[in-house]
Amino acid sequence: MSKHSVGGLVLAAFLSSGAAVSAPAGPSTSATPARHARASYFTSNQNRTDVPAHTERMFKTLDTNHDGFVSKEEIASRQAEFEQRSAKSAPTRAAHLFDHLDTNHDGKITQEEVDASRAKRRAATGKAKTRVPAGASLFDRADANKDGVITRAEFDAATTAGKITLRHPGMRGSQIARLFDVADANKDGRLSLDEARQAALKEFDAADLDHDGTLTPAERRQAAQSARAKRPPA
Repeated sequence: MSKHSVGGLVLAAFLSSGAAVSAPAGPSTSATPARHARASYFTSNQNRTDVPAHTERMFKTLDTNHDGFVSKEEIASRQAEFEQRSAKSAPTRAAHLFDHLDTNHDGKITQEEVDASRAKRRAATGKAKTRVPAGASLFDRADANKDGVITRAEFDAATTAGKITLRHPGMRGSQIARLFDVADANKDGRLSLDEARQAALKEFDAADLDHDGTLTPAERRQAAQSARAKRPPA
């Protein structure tokens, strides 16, 4: 993975609060300030001058023993807490996802509704249309009686059976460890606030393509795509 993209990814890995599903869900009553901070980080413009303060706020949430350093164990503990909260909130997130896709609120999801939702997401994120028909796999997994619509009962059954995955932005432990090692500049096995700031600023400067001191969602998406392209095959 490119070191140029590691700063923001480390921060993303560290922000172990909030949750998301495979399509935008409605607002959650359990949303936290950290969740809103994460959403803002990925969907709005970010100024370089704000990076140090933002990094410090996130750093303090991870430094659970208040020794001025963040260890892999502290990150793993926060990640475990997030996974537990995510599991508890799964039914609510599933309900939000169904309601989001059921745009006419008639209690069932049609292929047209799924296609429209995917098209809206592509337009919002700037992603190109995929070759696979939008929503095809969802109907393969959830339309139990193959009548061309997904009822709430079918959707709930598919979710319970694990056929529909409610994704969240948490990262796997192996990913976090790799990103941690890159940001740990002096290789002492712990991350200082200065190291976290430097990693975040380095990522910001690399992603700020026009070097105007403002990072836009489009620039951030391009940096993420570049990082994915540079990853070695699994």
